Amino acid sequence: MPRKSDARGGRSGRRGRPQGRRRGNTPEFREPARVIVTAVAAQGDGLADLADGRRLFIPFAAPGDEVDVLIGPSRGDGFEARIETFVARGPRAEPFCAHFETCGGCSVQHLSEVDYHAWKRGILVQALARRGLHPEVDEIEALPRDGRRRVTFQALGTAKGAILGFAQRRGHHLIDLDACPLVRPELNALLAPLRDVLAGLLESGERARIALARVEGPEGPAIDMVVERDREPDLAAREVLADFARDQGLARLSWRDADGHCEPVAHLSPVAATFGPAPVDLPPGGFMQPTAAGEEILRRAVLAGAEGAQRIVELYAGAGTFTMALAKGRHVHAVDADDALTRALAGSAGRAGLGGRISAETRDLAARPLLASELKDADTAVLDPPRAGAKAQVAEIIGAPNIRRVVMVSCNPQTFARDLSLLTDGGFDLVGPVTPVDQFPWSHHLECVAVLTRA
Repeated sequence: MPRKSDARGGRSGRRGRPQGRRRGNTPEFREPARVIVTAVAAQGDGLADLADGRRLFIPFAAPGDEVDVLIGPSRGDGFEARIETFVARGPRAEPFCAHFETCGGCSVQHLSEVDYHAWKRGILVQALARRGLHPEVDEIEALPRDGRRRVTFQALGTAKGAILGFAQRRGHHLIDLDACPLVRPELNALLAPLRDVLAGLLESGERARIALARVEGPEGPAIDMVVERDREPDLAAREVLADFARDQGLARLSWRDADGHCEPVAHLSPVAATFGPAPVDLPPGGFMQPTAAGEEILRRAVLAGAEGAQRIVELYAGAGTFTMALAKGRHVHAVDADDALTRALAGSAGRAGLGGRISAETRDLAARPLLASELKDADTAVLDPPRAGAKAQVAEIIGAPNIRRVVMVSCNPQTFARDLSLLTDGGFDLVGPVTPVDQFPWSHHLECVAVLTRA
């Protein structure tokens, strides 16, 4: 989600309305047209074609809609258009969030269930097809609507209090939220008291980011919070934050400075994630999958894909989302750029008696991928890279002839398809269907899993 906000003003307006001044250079929408929407584009806009061949991108339009629009500025290979009037409506759903169309988090709550699932799966199918890949793709598996357990809110101090929420759609102002229907109820419950605390901590015009995570550990759920602001907190601010953590029952509240360093302000109970036979003590703000249900689907897919492996190199392993389960009966070498995560993983493996089967290494794989010569002891590679993908690392895997199997996990269908194409060009074959996992519902983001082997 966008990280910046130039909003100002208080909460005197309708909750959910963007707060702040209007920007100049507003795009002009002047040319009228009547069109029928035939499909949904990758970003969630309705698609329609004019008789002269121009393509229109129409926000909040659904297949089957007949609409009068005003055509505006060029965008990509077409033009953006704005709905003026509905002549006829195709199958649609009633948006379940009052902030839909203003908040930048969701783009397609108006689609029917059938159109939504077809669109979401189609994002992956089209990304693969553009790379010349046409594997079977599983149907989208629905996840609980309010399952988001990791979320980052934006905050802004104003003369009338604090604004707390998400950036507006295609803009920089903030939408002041009471709750997000995609987020776990325990995290939504913190918004009101957090807004009150931030009103006293943020100067007018000052911004902050609040990362919240609900972590499932052996002692039950724990809430971890990280506050990020450029200005260092003084003693009074630290005391206010510590009191907030105690009053709201948080397990831990930390401060992240402008350099990314995290310092616990209050650590009241363990923050441990259960990924397998042993809990992992997560560092402040430590990465985990956004939903528990999605994580379990990914883990099952990765384990099935790695079946028969003896020695695994797990790249971009994080704190061990898949590592503990993969290590059952075999050796796993886990690598990640985040030293705090790899240390947490190594410590957990040692406590569980898995030190002989799990080794951990801190390494920036984008800047310094494991070379083919360093992969000679592994027969299987499991990768879960960030959105930029793993192009350099994939090239080294192709050059390591002993690696016969690759399990690829990705949160970006475009770089996922690129990396799969490189692997297939390098002698690997896709095995079985590609699995899409909808961990980011009602947005264009999608998780994917594929398995490849070579003779």
